[in-house]
Amino acid sequence: MSIFSEARKFFEKGDYAKALELYEEAGKSFGREVVSYNVQRCRELLGGLYGLDKITQILLSNSDSDKKTSHELFNYYDELKRQKSEDAQVKTVKRVPAAWPNDLSLAPLPESTNDFEWYGSVRNQNSYKNEDYALSIIIPTFNRAKLLDVTLACLVNQKTNFNFEVIVADDGSKEDLISIVKSFESRLQIKYVRQPDYGYQLCAIRNLGLRAAKYEFVSILDCDMAPDVTWVESYLTELKKNDNVALIGPRKYVDTSHLSSEDILDNPTLVGSLPEVLTAETLGRSNTGEKSVDWRLAHFEKTDSLRLCDSPFRYFSGGNVAFAKKWLDKAGWFDEEFTHWGGEDNEFGYRLYRAGCFFKSVDGALAYHQEPPGAENETDRAAGKEVTIKIVHQKVPYFYRKLEPIENAVIKRVPLVSIYIPAYNCENSIERCVNSALNQTVTDLEVCICDDGSTDATLSLIKEKYGTNPRVRFVSQANGGIGKASNTAVKLCKGYYIGQLDSDDYLEPDAVELCLSEFFKNRQLACVYTTNRNVNPDGSLIQNGYNWPEYSREMLTTAMICHHFRMFTMRAWNLAGGFDEKILNAVDYDIYLKLSEVGPFKHINKISYNRVLHGENTSIKKLTEQKENHFKVVNGSLLRQGISEYRYVPSDNNDASRQYEFVKSQ
Repeated sequence: MSIFSEARKFFEKGDYAKALELYEEAGKSFGREVVSYNVQRCRELLGGLYGLDKITQILLSNSDSDKKTSHELFNYYDELKRQKSEDAQVKTVKRVPAAWPNDLSLAPLPESTNDFEWYGSVRNQNSYKNEDYALSIIIPTFNRAKLLDVTLACLVNQKTNFNFEVIVADDGSKEDLISIVKSFESRLQIKYVRQPDYGYQLCAIRNLGLRAAKYEFVSILDCDMAPDVTWVESYLTELKKNDNVALIGPRKYVDTSHLSSEDILDNPTLVGSLPEVLTAETLGRSNTGEKSVDWRLAHFEKTDSLRLCDSPFRYFSGGNVAFAKKWLDKAGWFDEEFTHWGGEDNEFGYRLYRAGCFFKSVDGALAYHQEPPGAENETDRAAGKEVTIKIVHQKVPYFYRKLEPIENAVIKRVPLVSIYIPAYNCENSIERCVNSALNQTVTDLEVCICDDGSTDATLSLIKEKYGTNPRVRFVSQANGGIGKASNTAVKLCKGYYIGQLDSDDYLEPDAVELCLSEFFKNRQLACVYTTNRNVNPDGSLIQNGYNWPEYSREMLTTAMICHHFRMFTMRAWNLAGGFDEKILNAVDYDIYLKLSEVGPFKHINKISYNRVLHGENTSIKKLTEQKENHFKVVNGSLLRQGISEYRYVPSDNNDASRQYEFVKSQ
C-alpha cells in the first residue's frame, strides 16, 4: 500500500493525527506542495492547539478560562527547568592582551543607558541649517476655552529669537474655540485643526496636530499648561545641541481663574509670580501640605536631569515635551488604542527609548498647570488608569514586565524577548532550531525569522510548521546576504531583549533565562553572552567551543570572544546602527564591536548553545576574505571611537591566522 493510500485510510477512519504524520512523511519524498491541502485539512480537523509547541499550548490554555491546562504540559515545562546548561571550562586570563599599546585607550562608555552628554559628545551629528531650528507647538484641547486663552497669551510673551508656530488641535469641543484662535492671529503664527467628539481621544488629536506641523521640531503642550517666558528658547537651545534627546519640562500648579489673556499680555511675568497652590487632583503630583509639587522633580535632581536614569521614559509626560519630528518615523506615533486617561505617554516614551532616543529634563521649559484650588478635573483619572495600566503592561515589556510563574503565563501582545533567525537553505535544520527557541524556560518570548531567498523547501516548511503559531513571525525576501537578513529579522522583533540564533544551530532550554537574569541585575548592560559546544548535524559532540572566560573591551578589540549564545537590547542595537550589509563575513564581529562601544557586556561561563558544523559555515569558508574583514571591522571600531593614531594589522600572511600588531601612525 502506498503512503498516500495509507494516509487516506487513517483520514477516513478519523485518525487525523496519524494521517497528518503520513502526509508530512510523504511530503519529504514527493514535495510539500503535493500534500499541502491534505496537511492543512488534517490540522484544521485536529484543532487549534495541534502542532503547536508545548509551551505555546500552555500559554494559550492558560488564557482560555474554559480550558484547564493539562498536568502533562506542566510536567513538560518542569522537565525543561531541570535541564541546566553545563559549566564551561575556565582559566585565568589577563583582561588586556600583551600586545596592547600602553598609550591606547578606548573611548569611554556612557555612565547610564540615558547618558545624553556621552552621546552628544561622541555621536551626535546634526545636519540642520540654522533656519530649521523652529518649533511646531501642538496644543490638544477639549473645551477649556478660558485656559486656552491664557496659554496662548503666554506663548505671545515668549522671549526668543527662534521661530515657532502654534497648532490648536480640538478634540470635538462644544465651546467656541475658533474665536479665541482668531483673536491671536495677529500675534502668533497659529492654525486650528479639529476632529469630531468621539469621546476621550487624546492620542488621536495629538497625532492630528503633529501631522499639521511644518517644522522639524515639535512640542506638545496641554491647553492648561501656561508656558514660562523662557519655554520656547529653552527647548530649541537644547534641541540645537542634540536632536536625539526628547525634552521634558517640569510643572508648577497655580490658579489663573482670576486672570484674562489681556492681563498676561500686559504683564509677561504675571503667571510666574503667582503662588503655587494645593490641588484636589493627586495623580502625578505630591503634596507638601501647602501646595502640590511635580512628583518628578526629586528624580530629575537625583539623576542629573535624567542623565543617570535607566528608565527615563517613565517621566515623559506629554503635557509638556519637545523632540525632533524624525522620531515619529523611527518610533511611531501616539498609540490611538489609549482612549482613557493615562499610560499613553509611557508607552510612546518607551518606543522612543527602545529606538535609541535619549531623555532630558529642562528647567527652563517650565509650564504652569492652571488648576484652581478644589476644582475637579472633568476626566476621571483614577478610573482611566485602571484601564490603561493593563495596556501598558501588555505593550511595555521593559521595566514594567516581570516573569510570571508558568501557571499564570500567557502570550503578551509585545513580548519581553525576541529571538531572531536569519534563514537560508536550511530545511534540514530550521525545525530543530525554531523549536529550541520556543521551548525555553522563559515563556515571554517570540521567534522572528527572515527567509533570505532560500531555494530549497525552507520557506514552505516554516509556513507549514509555524504559520499558525502566535509566537512565530516570519518574512521572506530576495537573497541579500547575512547582514541584510539579520537586519530584516531584528527589525521584525517586537521584544526589548533580542537573542541571536543561527538557523543551523539550537539552544539549551535555559539559554534565555541565563542571559535575562543578568540583564535584570544590571539594566546598563548592552549585551550578555554565554558559550557553546560544536556538534555534528546529528547532534553528536565534536568538542566544546572556544571560551574566553572573562569579557574585556580590549580583548574583544583583538579577537571575537563574544561567543554564542548572545542577547542584546534593542536600544543598544539601534544605537549601534545595525549589521553591515556590505560584508559577507565577520558580520557578527562587526556588530558586537559596535555594541561594545555603546554599553557594557557580561559573559556567563555556561554552555547554552549548540553550534552545528557542516563545512558550509561562512566562518570557515573564504578564509582570505574572512581575515580581511576581521581587520577591517576592528579598524572601523577604532575610527568610530576617534582613535586614528593606531592601525590594527596582521602580522603574518596565513589566512587562518589572526596574529596581529598595532602600528602607530607616523
